[in-house]
This record gives sequence, structure tokens and C-alpha cells, in this order.
Amino acid sequence: MKPTNISDILQVSLSGKKSLLPLIFLLMLSLPACRSQRETSRPTASPTADRAFYQEHSQKLGYQLNGTEDPILIREVSSWLGTPHRYAGNTRQGADCSGFVIEVFRAVYQTSLPRSSSDMASHTRNISKAQLREGDLVFFRTSGGRKVSHVGIYLSNNKFIHVSSTRGVMVSDLDEPYFVRTFAKAGRVR
Repeated sequence: MKPTNISDILQVSLSGKKSLLPLIFLLMLSLPACRSQRETSRPTASPTADRAFYQEHSQKLGYQLNGTEDPILIREVSSWLGTPHRYAGNTRQGADCSGFVIEVFRAVYQTSLPRSSSDMASHTRNISKAQLREGDLVFFRTSGGRKVSHVGIYLSNNKFIHVSSTRGVMVSDLDEPYFVRTFAKAGRVR
């Protein structure tokens, strides 16, 4: 009797009547399917196209990108620039800081986050400023209390993007005196 499916092969192989080679072969074929799919591959483009992309978005964002930033994140946040502040908003017609962060994370990382900046702060793993990398969150106490009340997304070169109550979605520097004074913590989404 010739084995016709995996259970037959396994049964025959384990009974010692045939070699374990068919079983080993099947296991080797299935291993690539177990590999993590978490890392996303960057779309391949010519060096000229990459350079043009980063030059264009450096101008939009107002600072020189390294050329290594995630193009999906950069394209998404750039598309929000200038969106006006609107309390409890989460669209390009108007957004508040947490609504903006929620929508960017949904679009770029397919990740859901809590609605308030203070709840987001609880949802992240604390990291130091020195450990910040693109896509990490930066939190501030802008309301004068001890509670986190503002959030932004770290980009690179000490820059982050957030929603200003007066200027809408914009890029700022963590070393600006206001943000140094109100900085609460940096966090990485778990």
C-alpha cells in the first residue's frame, strides 16, 4: 500500500517500515510558513526615485530626512500636514492629537490605540529619549497637571509630528523649550 496523505506517511514512517525522509521533507517544506510576517518589506525603487521621495518629503516636513525612514509612515504623516485642530476629530477635515495618532497607526501599522493620550501613554512601554525611533510616541503634560494631555509621533532627527491647537498638524523639535518643559515620557507601542 502506497501512502497517499500526510497521516499515512507519518504512520508508515513511524512504524519503521519506511524511511523518515518523506516526513523530514514535509516538515522542511512547512518551516517557511512558520516564519514571522511582522516585518514589512520596503517597496523597491531606484536610488533616484528614493532620493526624490526623501527630498520632496524633507521639504514638506520642514527638516532633512535621513533617507532611511519608513516611506509608508512618511507619506502618511505628510498627507496630514496642515490639517486643522478639531477637538475629538480624527479626519483630515480636523483632528486632535490622539485622533491623528490613532488614524496614522491604523493606516501605517494596522494597529488600534486607545482614544485618549493618557490612555495611549499607559498602552506603551516606557523608553528613554535616546531610544526613540520612528513610530514611537512622545507624551506631554500640556494642561499643567500630572496627567498626560498631548501625544505626537516621533519621526527622526529629534523631530515629531503632532496636532497643535493653533497650527494644526505640524512637525516640532523635542528640544524646543516648550516641549522640554512639558515632556512626560516616550513610549513604544507594545
